[in-house]
Amino acid sequence: MNVVIVGGFWFPTGTASAARVRNLAQGLVECGASVHVIAMVPQPRGGARAGREQDGVTFEYAAPLQAASDGWRDAERTVPRLRQGPLETARWFAGLYASTPRACRSLRARLDAGLCDLVVVYERSFLRMAPIARLARARGVPVVLDVVEASEHLRRRRASPLYWDFVAGARATPRLFDGVSAITTGLEALYRSRGCAQTLVVPSLERWTGAASPPALGQGTFRLTYVGALQERDAPEMLFAVVKALHRLGAPVSLDLVGHYDGTGRGEAARARCAADPELASVRFLGSQGDAALAAHLAASDGLLLTRRAARAEELAFPTRLVEYLRHGRPVFVSDVGDVARYLVSGRDAVLLDAHDPVRAAASVAAVAERPDRGASIGLAGRAAGARAFDRRVHAARLLEFAARLRTRRAA
Repeated sequence: MNVVIVGGFWFPTGTASAARVRNLAQGLVECGASVHVIAMVPQPRGGARAGREQDGVTFEYAAPLQAASDGWRDAERTVPRLRQGPLETARWFAGLYASTPRACRSLRARLDAGLCDLVVVYERSFLRMAPIARLARARGVPVVLDVVEASEHLRRRRASPLYWDFVAGARATPRLFDGVSAITTGLEALYRSRGCAQTLVVPSLERWTGAASPPALGQGTFRLTYVGALQERDAPEMLFAVVKALHRLGAPVSLDLVGHYDGTGRGEAARARCAADPELASVRFLGSQGDAALAAHLAASDGLLLTRRAARAEELAFPTRLVEYLRHGRPVFVSDVGDVARYLVSGRDAVLLDAHDPVRAAASVAAVAERPDRGASIGLAGRAAGARAFDRRVHAARLLEFAARLRTRRAA
């Protein structure tokens, strides 16, 4: 089957959206499909040129403009530091929306050549996704919308045209798409309630290979690592409250913060807070790390921590970092929000934390820190559970079967 994936993401490297599309594309290739990716965001200056191929996936950038950037956030040059300012913002959005005609031309050429049997759209903007979906359906090719989050977090910006563009996209989804693949059961239910009868849950995806035995736990201080940008969805208040509660319990636990928070207001505020509070003295700010350095750091940690806000947006989304954590065979401590408990059994595959009570969450962490053998068992079981639940090849095969059913329905 020939598959085209198109939408607003960088490719093949970038943020979480790039990782999802890359794993989906490579999973499809591993299932025997031919995959072409059309990225509709402005390409960072200095990034990979259009028309390249990686791991059997061909890709191109449709945006006519490049994004101005001030270097890169990591050593591997995978995540750019986009330049701030009104001119750069205007240039970004101009390139973003101007990419639609170019993406349609590229898709039309592949349709004319018989090189497209399925279109997967990763997008929420009505103005960007509607022409693509209509083109595919007019040619009799099934088109599926891949959804990883709702737009609740944009409600504060109701005056923004972007918000209403996304609202229009959500409302038009039943008319534009043959089916929807959603990252969580909550999103699936939401889109079913909007009239999308054909849905499929496709959770976070990753490649699972044999891994070396992780080092022993608990050699001195129990070292936790959090990876993220300290955004609201990661409940930074809860994160620091757990560390303070661990200090009061007398647990020998430290926390390393890794992520793209340097140069942000929230990052500076967190540094100042930890410097002023003796109960947070064990927190280390390590900033951005490249892929290789990050993988080594996670593998050497005693535990991997991911707090999540107990809110509607987080219940509908899924923390992709959780899957990355599980791959390393270390005990994972994650807030029990949304679909997490659907895939992991607390105390066996991971430690699911109370998202509302930092004292109870800290007690759960301390109980594992005191029993390194239990932590090691949880880490190994978590990796096995992740391999069962999030294997990209398994879910790519499910998506191809889903597309075949959609094609049959369309032909009937």
